Amino acid sequence: MDISAHDKTALELFKIIINKGPLTLYSANTRSNMPIGTIHRHFKEMIRTEKIMIYETSTSGRKKISYGPTVYGFVYFYRMDEEIRKNLDFYFDTWIKNEKFVDDLVESGFDKTRIISEKKSKKVFAKFVYFYAGVEDQLHYLVRNLDDVHRDVRWFIGGFLLVRKKEYMQAHEELVKDIPGLRKDITNFLDAMIKSYGKLKKMSN
Repeated sequence: MDISAHDKTALELFKIIINKGPLTLYSANTRSNMPIGTIHRHFKEMIRTEKIMIYETSTSGRKKISYGPTVYGFVYFYRMDEEIRKNLDFYFDTWIKNEKFVDDLVESGFDKTRIISEKKSKKVFAKFVYFYAGVEDQLHYLVRNLDDVHRDVRWFIGGFLLVRKKEYMQAHEELVKDIPGLRKDITNFLDAMIKSYGKLKKMSN
């Protein structure tokens, strides 16, 4: 895939973090050839976009903030880098020892007890990263090639984004009542979701 110069810099910093971290801004500077201002700018953006997070803040003496990866950070950069894909098991074994990373896994839906104790956890993590990296790829494709995406797919995704807007949901309810074809499409979708949910429920029993 084509990687922008901006993402290449962010990827380089992320790899320094996952290989040597948790790292402060200044320790990242000593491990790279980048100016401190560039690192600071990228760290700030990667925190905002949830690719890294604060792991530790030291208040003794000069304030030091250490940064580490998020689960989403692995998902995002997995798409771009062969080394991350190849060594994902190693990174899992390394970061699972850190409580902050475990907490982030739990936020992502993992069971804390199972993710720490079960041997297959790294395989589950690998599947998780692989799948959601695919989701990220599709979203990026959608942004770059919106005109090539089928109307129904665009409306389906956009409809989910309107769920919290009451004025649109009221209009949608009225349309469902008045347009039989729309009602049929939604019914088919919900039936498929119910079947999928039924399979998942059996798996969890």
